[in-house]
Amino acid sequence: MNVSARPSRFPTRLRRALALSLLPSVALAAPTTLVLGGQPVTLNTTVIGGVTYVRLTDLKAALTAQGGANAKASVEGCVNEWLFNGIERLRVTKVRPVQDRYYGDGWGVTVELRNGAQETLTLDHAGVAYNGAVSLAFADGDSWSKSWREGWQDKTYARLQQGTGTVYEFQIFPESRMEAAAVAASAPQKFLLEVGAKNPDHVKANFSVSDPSFRVDLTCRK
Repeated sequence: MNVSARPSRFPTRLRRALALSLLPSVALAAPTTLVLGGQPVTLNTTVIGGVTYVRLTDLKAALTAQGGANAKASVEGCVNEWLFNGIERLRVTKVRPVQDRYYGDGWGVTVELRNGAQETLTLDHAGVAYNGAVSLAFADGDSWSKSWREGWQDKTYARLQQGTGTVYEFQIFPESRMEAAAVAASAPQKFLLEVGAKNPDHVKANFSVSDPSFRVDLTCRK
């Protein structure tokens, strides 16, 4: 006796249409910019069922390549922009001409530094040494690093609780005296503050970037 298969309740085309209707909608979204380790990183995204997703391989590449295509040697930003290296937060708030009786004319850069870790620490223990490199870079390729740092050592040794900070003006001068007009006519382009790249021994937190030094573009403002 031949037994025939039970006919489907729905035609084949109808079953396919029903199956497709149950699948979540998939669409490509515009690239999304995230901040990873203090650096902006642009990643392609996909929207599935109204939720935006990032490919795990793309995210892993961004994390392991210091920001992928946007990799930078230091934590970079503009004037009035908070920068974060995993432990310290820094922003430049003011740039102005200054004068010293010994060094002559130069530029003053006011910075605000905050403890961004979840513990009490000193800046010195977190890579910001009182005698660390501080410099200004100019459009013609020249740089100044001679600075007057009265009171800066006390600030690097002071204990900062979580979220607290300090404000300081670095006064930076050329190696040889320049006329005031020449100094004023050549405004600095970048401010650089060196932070020791080795994860500190006396701080539980670690830097989130390979080079935690700060580099501020003085030609742009936030």
